[in-house]
Amino acid sequence: MSEENPKPRSFLGKVFFLFKFLEIRLRFVAILIVTALVVGYWDHIQNYYERYQREHTAAKTELQGAPAETAENATEFYCGMHPFVVRDRAGKCPICGMDLVERKKGAASTLPEGTLARVQVSPQRIAQAGIEVEPVLYRLLTRTLRSYGVAEAEEKRISKISARFPGRVQELLVNTVGSVVKKGDPLAKIYSPKFLAASQEYVRALNSNEKDTLPSNPEMAALEKGRSQQMVAAARKRLSLAGFTEAQLDAIAENGKVNDTVTLFAPQSGTVIEKTVLLGETVEEGTALFTVADLGELWVQVKVPEADLASVRQGMPVEITTVAWPGKIFYGNVEFVYPVMDEANRTVKVRVAVANPEGQLQPGMYANAVIRSPIGQYNEEGKSAAAPKDIPLNPPSKGDSGFPTTKQEDADKYLASLKDGAEYFACPMDANVVSDKAGKCPVCGMNLDAKKRGEQVAAAPAAALPSLPTKTQEDANKYLASLGAGASYYTCSMHAEVVSDKAGDCPLCGMKLEERKREASAFAGAEGERWNAGRRAMHARCIRTN
Repeated sequence: MSEENPKPRSFLGKVFFLFKFLEIRLRFVAILIVTALVVGYWDHIQNYYERYQREHTAAKTELQGAPAETAENATEFYCGMHPFVVRDRAGKCPICGMDLVERKKGAASTLPEGTLARVQVSPQRIAQAGIEVEPVLYRLLTRTLRSYGVAEAEEKRISKISARFPGRVQELLVNTVGSVVKKGDPLAKIYSPKFLAASQEYVRALNSNEKDTLPSNPEMAALEKGRSQQMVAAARKRLSLAGFTEAQLDAIAENGKVNDTVTLFAPQSGTVIEKTVLLGETVEEGTALFTVADLGELWVQVKVPEADLASVRQGMPVEITTVAWPGKIFYGNVEFVYPVMDEANRTVKVRVAVANPEGQLQPGMYANAVIRSPIGQYNEEGKSAAAPKDIPLNPPSKGDSGFPTTKQEDADKYLASLKDGAEYFACPMDANVVSDKAGKCPVCGMNLDAKKRGEQVAAAPAAALPSLPTKTQEDANKYLASLGAGASYYTCSMHAEVVSDKAGDCPLCGMKLEERKREASAFAGAEGERWNAGRRAMHARCIRTN
């Protein structure tokens, strides 16, 4: 029996089939969309529902003849951050977690005079948003430039020790990279036949000069004597040009012994950063054997973009940080701005000299640099071209009304004119600022402290210090100035004006105080003089613009 062919569907049947197919497939998508909308707007739905319940209850109560509002339901609670969140009982906002504020129903919230809006943020939200609150003070307006660079050894502190005569390395007295050597320490001994011949020539010239047998003719004797001295001088000069020190030449002349080995000495103190020779290796004249570098001070070659180049000047203080030493700040100064620009990335190298007494910085390290330059245009003498009229550019000498001073020479001149025991006023943060009367420092805004000429200023007693933890920037600066370099203190990461001598909570936001070390504002010796010179130059150029 043959199977009958199925009857083809009509056009309407195909359309109905397509509609059913789409309905089955899309109903799940519609359910997911409705569910997402309900979950996302659940707070709004709940608020509208509660409002409907209150209105329905009030209308029902009014129809029954009862008062619409009683003492219990005359008030409501709302969120200050989300006004659409309204509740009939106290609690917390379901969105931000803040406490709900009570108000009369239908009454608008009143704000103090002069207040346009009020925002209340929890301490947790403040910490997450990174909000910082500081008092309004007179401060120096600066432009902060952040860039990167690479540390390298200073060129003037690097020495290469090369072979003075061809020969063979007979002994290596320093055989590892990283060895610390002092100036004059022996590094290697090289056997050299050429040095043997040169030293023999020098010894023979010395022996010939010391002979007592001279011609009887006075003129011939003088000529022979001069010839011998010339030979000695020429032989000594040849060895001196080869790199031998006067002490080595004097030792050969004293003992008269001929040595076939050349001893190479360190020309400076430092660290061996490169060694290119092995024991028994043959070297030629001029072959570099060792590289010694003094790593007590390094250069950091900072890449400054072309757009920020105008704000960089020589002597500016720079803060250097590295990944290897997180939280450690290395202080340096701009030493040189290179005259050539890198066309590939449109940057200019700025050489920053950084003191490295502990050897924590190493050549080749990547570093982050922060350069803070004062805002404004300056001429060659460091005077502001747009200085306010009420701030004198050249503080006059004693007797004039141009105090406080802002230059070191003006401060020294004024102090030299005072008698011993005379009272004057000075800034505790800047030695360049002195005055004949009380006031505020034009650089940092702190109150000037009273001092006496010729008397040793004792450290401020504990009672004179501000109460801890501090709450103003002035008190914080005063307390930090009383600490020595390396002293520990505690501060809030959100409020720089909050410092204390012990751990605790911030009185402003409630966060835990973090322990930090008081960094030295200057280094000792030449590094300190350079750092202080940079600070003085920067303060002399900085004129308050507000």
